[in-house]
This record gives sequence, C-alpha cells and structure tokens, in this order.
Amino acid sequence: MTIMVKTKFLFRTSVLGFVLYALSACATVSQKGGTQKQSVEMGQELSPDARLYADYVSASYAYNLGDAKGRSNYYAKAFARRPQDLDLGRKAMAAAINNGEAALSRDLARDLIALEPTDGVARAVLGAQALAKGRYKKTISILDNVSAGIGVEDFNSAMRGWAQYGLGDTDAAITSFENLQGGRYFVFLGKLQRAIINMKLGNLEMAKKDFAEIDEVNLAPIESTLAQVRGLMLRGEKDKALAKLQKFADDNNGALTGPIREFMDVVESGKNRKWKLTPAQLASRAMTEPAFRYYGAKKQFHSAETFLRLALVLDPRNDKARLFLGGILEEVDRNDEALETYAKIGKLSEFSVSARLAEADILFGIDENDKAVAALKSIQASHPSRVTRGSLGRAYLIMEDYAQALPYYDALIVEMSEEELEKNPMPYYLRGVILERLERWQEAVADFEFVLKHQPDNAEALNYLGYTWVDKGVNLTKAFGMIEKAVELEPESGAIIDSLGWAHYKLGRYELARIKLEEAAERSPTSATIIDHLGDTYWQLGRKIEAGYQWQRAAGLDPTDEELAIIKVKLKGGLSASLADSGVDKVE
Repeated sequence: MTIMVKTKFLFRTSVLGFVLYALSACATVSQKGGTQKQSVEMGQELSPDARLYADYVSASYAYNLGDAKGRSNYYAKAFARRPQDLDLGRKAMAAAINNGEAALSRDLARDLIALEPTDGVARAVLGAQALAKGRYKKTISILDNVSAGIGVEDFNSAMRGWAQYGLGDTDAAITSFENLQGGRYFVFLGKLQRAIINMKLGNLEMAKKDFAEIDEVNLAPIESTLAQVRGLMLRGEKDKALAKLQKFADDNNGALTGPIREFMDVVESGKNRKWKLTPAQLASRAMTEPAFRYYGAKKQFHSAETFLRLALVLDPRNDKARLFLGGILEEVDRNDEALETYAKIGKLSEFSVSARLAEADILFGIDENDKAVAALKSIQASHPSRVTRGSLGRAYLIMEDYAQALPYYDALIVEMSEEELEKNPMPYYLRGVILERLERWQEAVADFEFVLKHQPDNAEALNYLGYTWVDKGVNLTKAFGMIEKAVELEPESGAIIDSLGWAHYKLGRYELARIKLEEAAERSPTSATIIDHLGDTYWQLGRKIEAGYQWQRAAGLDPTDEELAIIKVKLKGGLSASLADSGVDKVE
C-alpha cells in the first residue's frame, strides 16, 4: 500500500494581523514629496474601505491556506460591510456552506435572495433546510422558478421531486426526476429515483426495468442494491432481499465490510431496522453519489463539497456523505478537517471501517504512526475482518516492522481459500516481501513463485524476485529475464527500470547500467535507492565526483537506516570503503 504524504501547513499566520500590518506600513506620498500618514496609523481606526479590503484579502489568504473557518469569517464580515455586492455575498455563502455553518449559510441565503430572487444556490440552501424539517410545500415553493446552472438545478430538481413525493404527488415527483439535465449520468440518476418510487408503489416491473438499466451502466451499484433491498423488506420479502445482497457480495469479493455486509447481517439475524427512509433522507442519498462520483471524479472539489454539505443538512446521519466529504477534504489538503469529519462516523456505523482506514491513512502521512496503528487496532477489535487484518499487516510493513507484520499475513493466508488465493495472490506477494526482509529467503522465494504460478505477468513479483536474486548475485540469467519482462509490462516504472540497471551493474555492464539507472532516476527522482545505485555506477565508471554528488542526494531522500549507514561510509571513503566494510572484495 502506498501512503500519499500530503504537505501540511506547519504554522498559521494571523490572517487579519498580516493584512493590518501591511496596511499600516503604507503611506501616501504628498505632492510636496513628503509622506502623509494614513488613518491606519497606530491608535487610529481603519477607514471603512480599508476594513473592507482587509476582510476581503484576509478571506482570500485564508482560502489559500485551506482555512475554511477563516475564509467564512472574513467573507461574511466583508459582505456585511458591502451588503449590496451580490458576488461578495455568493462567496460568503459558499464559504459558510463549506465550513458547515448551517445557520450562517441560511441567513446569507436569505440576504442573497433579497438581492437576486432566482439565485439557485441560495434557494438550494433554504430548500434543503425546509425539506430536512418535512416542510414539503415550502420546499417546493422555494425551489420553483429558480435560475441555476446545470448541476445546481439537478440537485434542486432532486430535492423538489422528493418534496413532491412527500406530499403524495408521485407523478410530479417522477416528472422532476425525468427532467434532470446534467447529461447521461444524471439521466440514470433520475431513473434510480423513479425506480425507488415505483418500488414503493408496488410497480415492480417498472422498477425492475429501471434497476436493470442502472446496474448495467454501474451508476451506483451499492445504492441501487440497497434501494431494492429496502423495498423488498418493506414488502416482507426477506429471502429475495437476502439473495440480492448475497449476489452483490459474491460479485465483490465477499463485501467484507460496509453497508452491504451490515444489511446482510441485519436481514439474516432478523434484527429490527428502519427500512423506510424519509423524503429528506432519499434526497440526501440522491445528492451524495453524484457529488463524489461525478463532481469529485472531475476534480470539481468545491462543487463536490458544497453538495455533500447540503446532503448532510438533509440527513445529518448520512455517514456515506460524511465519508465522501472527508475524502474531498483530503484532496484539497484540509486533513485536519478530514480527520474531524471521519471522527464523527461512529463505531456502529456501516462506514466505520472505511472511516478508521481513512484516518489511519492521514495519520501515516503526517508521521503519527502510533495513532494510525491505534486506529487500525481499534477497528480490528470491533470489526475483525480480512480488510482490517490486511490493513494492520500493511501498516507494519510500511513501518518496516516485519516481525509484527508477518502474523497478520500468515492469518490472512490461512483464512483465505486456495481458490481465493489463486485469484488474488497479493497476500503471498506481501508475505514474500516480509520474509525476504526477515532473511527467510527460501520461504520468500516459495511465496513469490506461488504468485507467479497464478499470475505470470505480475510485474511486481517478477521485479522483486528478479531484483533480489540479482542483489544476492544468484540465478543472474533467470533474474535478468524476469526483470526484462517486468520492464515490458511496466515500461514507465522507475523502480523496475532501476532493477534492470542494477542487473547490468551486477553483471559488470556499467555503461548499460548507467543508461538504465539515469532513465530510472529521471522517472523516480526522489528514490534514495535509485540515486544510490546511480552513484555506485558513476564510481565504477571513474566519475567519482559525480558519484559523491549522487550519494549526497540519496542521503537526503529518506533512505532506510541500513541504506543511510552504507551511504555515509561511501561518502567518507568511496565505494571501496563500503565494500570493505561489508566484507566484499574491494572494487577500484
């Protein structure tokens, strides 16, 4: 597993203080050439225009820092100073929405509608809050005759449709869903809402036709399945509901965690569950999928966040929206807010496993490994599964604690059937890596060979086994062929090209090694291993100054402790010194 490390702001300057300092440092040059102190001088208040400018610049600066709270605060202040500025008001309302400030966003929405009665986003905010309270007539009146672009209008139509359903006007609701205008994705989203209504009305053939089309395009497979299960359970058709869930699980590696598994457990056990959702809850789910899967996938993160926030206004218990919101916040480097969002997903939620895994991913990325492992152990204790065991094993693997990692992969392999492992031999591959690091080489080879028997084109296994043979100086001809095949399969991989270069090096083909290692370094310029190998090769070619430069680079690129120790020896005495220190004959 690759943990993406995201840059964090290590300090936050007082935004207003920064701007006020900049303003107070300004002076106006008089016509006589002197300086005329302005009203921002110490002890005097800023002029109204200066205060407006300070708030606006502060909001922009907060936005650049990823400070949602500061951005909302300063845009709201700026709009209060210039209440007729429609664009400023829209910025203030958007900032309030994306800081989760429902009351402030409502007040700003009302102010905006006073300026522009057809503003679509403002009406979406008020419509969502009315629908959440079950005020269906008010929701419809708010969302009618709105001027909104594609996207906002589709979400407004979805809310309008479920409000119409809440009033019992199913024909109007279906018409609203059929009028979604955002393209093919939203056409099928509308069909999903129509199918849910027909399922509720007992129009099973019509619902079945829509669900089949939705499943064919893979629009929202989990939501489609759960919608059908809810309908079947409301009709008392438990066996059909369970069969539907089991088919999904069989098609998706068992559906080991998440809502499908939770629904299966509830249906099988006969536990009570509230199968009927309110119109607001249905509208919330209608907004959740496209917010993340459509706008998030297109990297339109501001829109994705806005719609997910509104989905949570409609249903504060919609943990899927909360999980997706955390993912969007991570994408825009607001990891502190993402952690706060994931923390709101409790242990009893069907999304608790996903939330804890996401938390651990962030914590590993900011080097809080102990907290990350604690989060994984917590979810393993409360929701033990292959997913949680595998995650803990990978965590220890990433931390290079191979002895701790090994038992998790041993257990995983014992738990999985032979058929499952043949289809997905990744646990064998990762255990092979662990065993190699623990110097249990023959056992590691057996694991890699199992992988290659069932996945002969697995580039990672070909590369790892081939590289290790090369590094040990054994089976060089076979290893070279394996690495060449891995390069053919993954021609853009710097790590695999490095293996080929290192194979040339081990065979004494230093010029060929240089060519490949320079190519690998170009593709992966931050890999300490690759840069270190390139330095060794330069040394062998007599380019000793360049070798020293590359070793110096490698030392600053987060090498392993073992690599760093060897690099320090080479920096002090050259390649010959490191070979002597390791007991290998000197190479001049």
